[in-house]
Amino acid sequence: MNVFILSHRQLRIIALAVFMLITSIPHSYAEASLYIITNQNSDISELSSNEVRQIYMGGTLSRKLNAISLPVDSSIRKNFNVSIIGLTENRIQSYWAQLFFTGRSSRPKELKTVNEVVDYISSEVNVVAYVPANVELPSNVVVLFQR
Repeated sequence: MNVFILSHRQLRIIALAVFMLITSIPHSYAEASLYIITNQNSDISELSSNEVRQIYMGGTLSRKLNAISLPVDSSIRKNFNVSIIGLTENRIQSYWAQLFFTGRSSRPKELKTVNEVVDYISSEVNVVAYVPANVELPSNVVVLFQR
């Protein structure tokens, strides 16, 4: 019986090599592209990354545009939070708990699926949402921002 046994040093070298391989994946490949969308009849035609962040974090623009979000366990939401908001879900939940306590703002409306989000955006004005960039959008929905 031929048994192959690795030393502690060899295991550490392999672990380091795997870690370096994983962390060397370019950022653009690690996350899927996202669209920030709205109805074509909305009052806005484009947004910056900072404006999107304001809307989703209860800033001034959230009084003009209502935000739609996906459920907490959605990988699309996690991607959006990290790549556009720049915070983890836990930090965002903590932030919203503070805002809710002071009564200054309310959280984005949450819908269950990407299809529900697209349908909602199709029928409502002055509402924004994030969806994966590979989603087919109806003609009455426009892209405000892409990451």
